[in-house]
Amino acid sequence: MELSQETLDNYQKNLWCLREVTEKLLSHMKGHDYSFRTEITDKGGKFDNEKLHAFVDNLLSGWVDHVRDGLYPDRPGGEDPAESYLSARRELYSLYFYLTMRASLCEGSYALTSGMEEEKERTDFAFLLEQARRFSRSWCVTIGPDGTKRNEPYEGFDAYFGFHLYHVLTDPERKTSDSTLTPYGKAPVQNLFTLTNAGFMKRIYCKHLTPPPSMDKVPEVGITGNPEEEYNCDDDYADLGGDYEPDEVGRDLSESFEGVFPADDLSELSAEYERVDRLTHLAMRFECWEEYLTACKRFAVLYQQAPAEVLRGFSEELEEIVNLYLLQHGLAVLTDTDKTLDVYRRAFDGPCRLAKRYARGILWKI
Repeated sequence: MELSQETLDNYQKNLWCLREVTEKLLSHMKGHDYSFRTEITDKGGKFDNEKLHAFVDNLLSGWVDHVRDGLYPDRPGGEDPAESYLSARRELYSLYFYLTMRASLCEGSYALTSGMEEEKERTDFAFLLEQARRFSRSWCVTIGPDGTKRNEPYEGFDAYFGFHLYHVLTDPERKTSDSTLTPYGKAPVQNLFTLTNAGFMKRIYCKHLTPPPSMDKVPEVGITGNPEEEYNCDDDYADLGGDYEPDEVGRDLSESFEGVFPADDLSELSAEYERVDRLTHLAMRFECWEEYLTACKRFAVLYQQAPAEVLRGFSEELEEIVNLYLLQHGLAVLTDTDKTLDVYRRAFDGPCRLAKRYARGILWKI
């Protein structure tokens, strides 16, 4: 029997589907649906930067002890292998937890910046680890003209949760194109010829991926002219003459454009202006934004220079850190043997019998 590309693609797709279902089942058993919101907010539910830092330190402390006492116990003489292991990972993991947890409190921002309206930020470990797996799978190793190799996420940092607010905070009105962690046109997805066959997004797989959408139709928004000049929206109303309310201005402007732009384009442009306006307000109320931007840039530097073995186990080790924390606080259902066996039997017996029946049917046809 000749193996077709369609058969191979279906096999891989369905295998990933089964793994995803299994991961979701285990995430409940491991306690990943636990919310960390109260750990990083005050009694009134407002973001508390000091509590966030303390919580991240608490998360990593259990893992650090585990590495020192379990994986790499102290050995007499020579360099302690635990310290070299931790030094290559500790700051990188700490920054990732800080950035994703900080972004998780900014509700609605992911949908606004990514265009994925169905996405909604959550403050549970399951969501955080889902984003970590997505980010981890995007790992590419690129090579520059001078032969220097470095790690890059496939679509650029700004496309992934936790880093998606960088552009919003530096340039919410999108006046410039270079206010991102990954400058436009520099992401691996736009420079496939720079990819090596290392990382998770190897060159051999990239040719099967859908090319990125064209940016030609993205409307330019923002205020033209000198960005140093102070902008006053009241000046625009004054030019129109008379007493105008903001909604009246919008209605008159849209009527003046009728016949100039197609209705669909005008609606798209209006929606984009509304989106940028919401992003601007989001940036204005974002607390500790300087520290967030600094953490983004520091993470990017560490990520680009990280050894391959660190990024190869990135999401798995983050999950282990979370699991150790949940175990320490008695939040993992998986520690209860009776409950674990009960779930296992319910989840395994029926599907296993059905799988055997399908397999026998396929063999009978052959």
